[in-house]
Order: sequence, then structure tokens, then C-alpha cells
Amino acid sequence: MTAVESSDVPHLEVEKAEHTSTAAELSAAQRARIERNRLRARQLRDARLVARPNNREPITAPIAATDSGGGFIPEVEESSLPVRAVPPPAPIVDPTERPQCLECDQLFPESYLFDTFGYNVCDECRDDDGAHALITRTEAKNSFLLKDCDLDLRPPALRFVRRRNPHGSRLGDMRLYLRAQVEARARLVWGSDEALEEERARREEARVRARHTQTSRRLRALRMDVRSSLFDKSRALHEHAFGEEKYDEATDLYSRSCACGHTETYEKM
Repeated sequence: MTAVESSDVPHLEVEKAEHTSTAAELSAAQRARIERNRLRARQLRDARLVARPNNREPITAPIAATDSGGGFIPEVEESSLPVRAVPPPAPIVDPTERPQCLECDQLFPESYLFDTFGYNVCDECRDDDGAHALITRTEAKNSFLLKDCDLDLRPPALRFVRRRNPHGSRLGDMRLYLRAQVEARARLVWGSDEALEEERARREEARVRARHTQTSRRLRALRMDVRSSLFDKSRALHEHAFGEEKYDEATDLYSRSCACGHTETYEKM
């Protein structure tokens, strides 16, 4: 071994000792965060490789700007831009950062409800037919008496997933909400479940009263139509056709009668 090589040995040992001390200084949370970031980066890389197997982005020709004659250039519609799928979030490795299930009180690294809606329920406790069912925006507004601002503007805004409308491809996509979160939002808006039920009963009573009023108007209009159809217009105007006049010597009066039964009595000067 030469003198230069022998002098490098202490330097390498010092670097190795510093690296070991730095690795020991990292806490468990920091190592878990590093591992989670590494897994997330690997998922993003795999997603890019699946979207572009050749690792090359497609070169698109620039869109020719058309002059509309109004002094401005029309903007490109958002629907014409390419849409990239967002990969699911990586599972939480650090046990101290894992969420706790609201049903079984167990810690879980990932779940569909937590990743999609931010709702702390694990996949084992998920109830698709009950509180964790997906309801449409229209059903959420009608059943729980909510407005658009209660779903979109009141913090925090409720998350939703988009699904293709089964009634037709020309219709817009459906926005599905988690039923448990919609119930909690309705409880926040109306104060309690009892207040919500009272408002439902009041609106149902008003709806029944309006329906009864509308039915009464229709029946009244139908009676008027029936009465007008039975009215004999030929008897509205009647001209008397008197027969031969008769003279009564006792009273010195003349009289004549019509076929309708009317009798007219008069005297002559």
C-alpha cells in the first residue's frame, strides 16, 4: 500500500462515520415520510410510462388562431385539452400519521372513502347500502333540503365523484356525494335532525295545500264548463206569439195569451 492510499483510509472512515450518524439522527416519522414520497414518485413514474410507453410526449401541431373580426382571438375550449388521470395517493406508512376509523377505531393506511372523500372509514367497515352509499346531487338537495351553496361554498366543500349519466350520453356527468357527509352537512345547516324533520313536514303540508288548491280550481272550472254546456241558448230570448184577443164585458177588458202561458190584459180607449 502506498503512502497516498494509506492516507485515504482515515478520510473514508470519517465519511462513513458521518453518514452513519446522519442516518441515526433521522426519526421514524422522517423515514416513513421519505418512504412514502419514494412510493409516490414510483407510482407517478409508472403512470407516465403506462401513458407513454416510449417515454416520449406526443408532439401536437399548434392550433391556428382564427380572426373572428371582433378584435380578439377565441380561446381554446377546456374540453378540447387532454385530460390526465390522477394516480391514487400512496398508502400512509407511518403508523403515527394513519387515520383512525370512525366505526371500528382501528388505524388504517388507506381506504376508498378516505382517499376519495376524506372520510375516515376503512374498507372493512364500508357500507355501500347504508350511510356510505353514493347519492346524486339532486337527491342530496331534495331529500336533505340543501342548496347549491351548502354543497359547494360552505366550508369545507363536499367532495364528489363523477360518473357517466345512465340516462343518455348527451347529458352531463353525474356528481355523486357520500350520504354520511350530506347528512352531516344537513345537520350543520338546520341545526339538528328534529329541525330538519319539522322543515320537511312544513314543506310537505304546504305542498299538499297547494295541490288541494289546484285541484279545487280545476273542479270549479269543470263545473262551469258543464253548466255552460247544459245552458239552452234557444230559451234565452223569447218573443211572445199572442193568439186571438178576447173581450170580457163584465170588466170591459181585453186579453190575449201566448203559447208559453203568459197572458196580457189591457183595455181599449
